[in-house]
Amino acid sequence: MARLESHDNAAPSSELGEGDFAVNYNRRTGRPIRRSLAASKAASPFVDSAVAISDEEGSDDDGESITVSRKRKRTPSPPLSEANESDPLDSACESLDESDEDEAIHVGTGSAKPSTQSNITINVPAGHQGPIVLHLEPSATTVAVPAAPTSRAPKTSQKKVKTATRGRKKGTSQGASKGRAGFLDLPAELRNEIYRLVFVSEEHFNFGGPTNFSRGAAFLRTCSQIHAEARSILYGENEFYFNRRTSRYGSFWENDWRELGYRSVRHFLKQIGPTNTSLIRHVVFQFEDATPCLNPITMSHEDRRFVHDDALMSILRHLGDYSQLQTFKINFHGRRRVENTDQRLLQYLRRIKADTLQFCRFPIGRGQESYWTSESKQEDSVRKMLLKSMVRRHKMFE
Repeated sequence: MARLESHDNAAPSSELGEGDFAVNYNRRTGRPIRRSLAASKAASPFVDSAVAISDEEGSDDDGESITVSRKRKRTPSPPLSEANESDPLDSACESLDESDEDEAIHVGTGSAKPSTQSNITINVPAGHQGPIVLHLEPSATTVAVPAAPTSRAPKTSQKKVKTATRGRKKGTSQGASKGRAGFLDLPAELRNEIYRLVFVSEEHFNFGGPTNFSRGAAFLRTCSQIHAEARSILYGENEFYFNRRTSRYGSFWENDWRELGYRSVRHFLKQIGPTNTSLIRHVVFQFEDATPCLNPITMSHEDRRFVHDDALMSILRHLGDYSQLQTFKINFHGRRRVENTDQRLLQYLRRIKADTLQFCRFPIGRGQESYWTSESKQEDSVRKMLLKSMVRRHKMFE
């Protein structure tokens, strides 16, 4: 407390000049009180009722008066008039009555109920005594009430009108099309004959030299029914000849281009998908080694053998997983015979199943008795093993 008193009794410095430069301290906390904080707060009439107490107003023990910020007074409500004191139900009833009157005026006299009241006038002579007896007939007192005319004709909903219009249009189109027969109206036998004329070729589809690949598939895109009916004929009644294609491919910045080989066959099978692959029934496969002049010089003779071709292994794996062949003709025409040691090739071949397996002469397509043909190159043990593992015991197709 002595410290606080020393602060209170300290005289201002003469260097500061005239003015009140004394520092006020909070008696409870001992901290100096900032005058700028209280001066910077602008008195605003729009202040919340919860008033924050500043450092100047920190303690009630100081005896200092607490200045509360001014608050905007609430505007008094206007006094209730006679119109406002009236019952709201009465005003609602009056509005309903006014709306009823407006509706009655809008509809007209035709919608009002006719009156059935009749007036009877009796003239009694002066001096008459006794009861007066009246004989009234019901037919004479009954007044014929005319039927109230309808104010408006009922409106037909727009939805019903649209439905009727659509029905008329549909009936008209059906009636116009009854006289014409479309392609799908033909019998299934005639449609199959048309599919065969469009898609079936007398020669096999040679992937080594594609000369008859002009069977357009635009007809299959006509509708889903034609696609489902015609694709079985396209893939099931044609013979596909898979062999090596002796063409080179590569990018323009590459110096050494490579042989295309079996990549075109693999692209075809991947493009048609597993479902269409399962529709293929007749396949002729010729296995050949890579051509030395069409491949890099760094490849050895062993590397150019077809038993090491990755694209060929991918084709055999795809056929083994999805194909359902009826006839499968193969020919091994490499530098060396296929032996039992070529396990990778034989493993993928054993996965392919067919009703009949035939080892053809090279080149495939010429007569079997031609002078320029040669037998397939494989060991007898390999031939017997493939015939035993690749041919189905129970034929799938007749």
